[in-house]
Order: sequence, then C-alpha cells, then structure tokens
Amino acid sequence: MRFIRAVLTEELQRSRMPFPVEGSVCYGWAEGIRRGGETILYTGCAYQLAKIGETYDRLLPMISKIRGIEALSPMARRFMKPDKREIARVYRILRNIASMLRSSGVDFGYLYEEEPYSGTILLELGMVEDFRRYGEKVFSLFKERGIRRIVTVDPHTHYSMLRLKGMLGYGPEVLNYLELIRGVKGEGTFVLHDSCLYARFLGMRDKLRGVLRDAGVELKEDDMVTGKETSMCCGGPLAPLSGEVSRKISEMRASSLKAVHDKVLVACPFCYVNLSPFVETHDIAEVLSVG
Repeated sequence: MRFIRAVLTEELQRSRMPFPVEGSVCYGWAEGIRRGGETILYTGCAYQLAKIGETYDRLLPMISKIRGIEALSPMARRFMKPDKREIARVYRILRNIASMLRSSGVDFGYLYEEEPYSGTILLELGMVEDFRRYGEKVFSLFKERGIRRIVTVDPHTHYSMLRLKGMLGYGPEVLNYLELIRGVKGEGTFVLHDSCLYARFLGMRDKLRGVLRDAGVELKEDDMVTGKETSMCCGGPLAPLSGEVSRKISEMRASSLKAVHDKVLVACPFCYVNLSPFVETHDIAEVLSVG
C-alpha cells in the first residue's frame, strides 16, 4: 500500500492523472461544446481511464519491484494507451450523454485539456488526507474558472465530489446526468447491475429504474440478485490490492446476473470493465438516446 500511495501521489502531482497516460485521452471525446461556463459537464476521466486502470492494476506487482519507477513515467505514457475500439466506445457514450443533456435543455460547458482527474482512487483506497489535499486543487481550479455546478457522468466521481464538499465545507453544486435527462428513448430487455454507490450511498437506485422504464427499457428483477440490500459488488474496488480476488468476485456476480437475464445493464465504467469479460454488458448510455 505504501508503494501504491507513492506512485499515485507522485503522478497526480505531476500530471493530475492517477497513472502515466496522455492527457488527451480524457478530453479527446469532446466536440462542439463551449469551453467553461458556470455549469460544466465533468467526467472526472472515469470512463476514459477505467480500462487503462485495469491494465495498471495488473502491472502494479511488477512495477513495485522497480527502483526509481518515477523516472519511467514519460516512457510509460507510450504504452499506457487504451484499446482503440474501447476508447471509441467510451467516446460514443460521453457524446451521447452530452446529446441527451442538450436535448433536455441543460446548458453546459466543458474544460477540455484543463479537466482534472477526480481523485477517486485515493478516497477508495483509504488515502483520505491525500484525497482532501488533491481535492482542494480540483475545487480551486473550478473556482478560478467561475464554475458553480458540475454535472457528473458516473457514480464514483459523483460520490467523490460530494464527499469532498463535505470535507472542505465548500464547492460547486454536484448534479448527475441521470437526474437531468428528460424525454429519452431506449429499448431492449436487461437485468440491471446496480453500482454500490448509486444504490446504497447516493439514493439513486429507484431513479435509475424510473429513467430506464420511462424510456421503454424492460428490466428483469430478482429479490436476491438485484435487491437493494442483497445485490453484490462487481469486485472492481479490490483490483489494486488483489487482482485475483477482484476477478473471482466479478465472475460470481456475472454468473448470478446471467441467471436472471443474459444481457446486463450498468451505469458505471468500472462495473463494465469487471463484468464484461463474463457476460454481455451494456452501459445505460449505450441503450438510452435522444427521443
């Protein structure tokens, strides 16, 4: 854990990213959105970095044995790149979210190359003071740019920003795109895998189901598999500490979901990364679209 903390804080200090990666990966999806403004769409780079983070988690045990690893950071950027097909998929998701917000009458901008990583991994690994210090820089940037509200697109970034506001006692209003979209359409039948954060900590379990059903999506439910108190985690948060345990949990969760329906719907990029190797998985923003 000491090594992981050193690597993360070093890279965040250097590049505002949790690991060596070209910054353009985060903002390359954006097109036709004004720069800045009082309200911004804030991705926190979660969707863009989810798959790369999985690769980095696998490399950590090997990297921890290399002395002077910080000197390899520029070199690492050359191979820490997302799969072209996966990043194209992620960019389509983010563009679709932006389109649904526009069609719902939400006026927003974007920070492009200035958008900082949210710091989520620090919070989720228990590095609370490191998260607070990094978060001060994120909120300082928002204040400097005159940003009063942020619209998040994933549960981890949303939860982290709310926690940060609570710690610091100030910060922008935090909204989620699923709370703002109206009149969207969708089709198909799925079993919904709930993000632990959306369902248990952010009170959005019923909201997600309402949005999907209003759009025309059919959901299959099971009291044990999809119940609020009985559904399982995807296993993702454990990956930096134990890839083997994380993978076992992911496989178990996918198996239980398949028993309800063979197509799974998620609202979190990390849930997608962990479940998709074991079951057909789709993001909500791949199923919903402008009506």
